[in-house]
Amino acid sequence: MDHRSYFSKEEWDLLRAAPFNVQVLVSQADDERELDEIGPILDILMSYDGDSFINEVFKDSLEATEETRLLKDAREALGEVTSAVHLIKQKTTDGSLGENTLDLFCEQLLNIAEQTATADLEGLEAQEESIIKLLKSKFA
Repeated sequence: MDHRSYFSKEEWDLLRAAPFNVQVLVSQADDERELDEIGPILDILMSYDGDSFINEVFKDSLEATEETRLLKDAREALGEVTSAVHLIKQKTTDGSLGENTLDLFCEQLLNIAEQTATADLEGLEAQEESIIKLLKSKFA
């Protein structure tokens, strides 16, 4: 199924950027981005096999990755993630997407955040934990 038809190009770009924005938020939290922190997002995007909408977003996220996605300001990244979540919420409300799509999408974004944080050589640090808590509050 082609879920892109439910969204404008700008909206779709916002959705496919969400996983990378979450990764950037967590990896930049301690001001030291390590190469090891990119592995978990790639594993999650490549191995996800569930909701067809999320599959489509994740597949496109991998295929259309621009390096500029990895160089975002934290406020901009958080704003875009929040907007993507709000957009999915609208589409589940109007029936374009399944009613549990938002929960599944947020669950995967939190999985990316947690896996990124634990991939850090120092393990889960206070700054990363606070970003994960902030994301959870935005997804509630």
